[in-house]
Amino acid sequence: MITQQELIAIGTLRRPHGKQGEIQCQMSNELWDEAEATFLILRLDHLFVPFRVLDWRGKGTDTIIFQLQGIDSETAATRLVGAPAYMLRRDVQGDEESMMTWQDLVGYEVIEQEQGSLGRVQSIDESTINTLMELEDGRLLPIHEDFIVHIDDEQRTITLHLPFAL
Repeated sequence: MITQQELIAIGTLRRPHGKQGEIQCQMSNELWDEAEATFLILRLDHLFVPFRVLDWRGKGTDTIIFQLQGIDSETAATRLVGAPAYMLRRDVQGDEESMMTWQDLVGYEVIEQEQGSLGRVQSIDESTINTLMELEDGRLLPIHEDFIVHIDDEQRTITLHLPFAL
């Protein structure tokens, strides 16, 4: 079974492209272009499902059109619309820091410098321009590099300085 720790988020499937099952993916980073990946991993019904990539090509600056094995019609491609897309971390060339994404913070304890522990990160929402982390108690916090004081990968903590009280 594929786990979140093995993956890097790369984008979201947006819409079918043509009638032969191709689908457009809005990319959130450029890691796919540099990788030696043969599988696109999609999150479907809370499971990570691998699809062999038969072909892909860029469209514009932030869109890739994928042809996936087993997806051979517009109807089949439509069923995948909205799915978050990932690639295997092992397929990315480069140092560990350049591969880190916001999704890697799931499970980390959030510590606010003045307020102390706020809880653990349950999920990251990158669907809008304002990235949010959801804590286990349901609270949403904006996540931005300006708020981050320190990330400790060994202790799995993220220390923030938030300009507002919770």
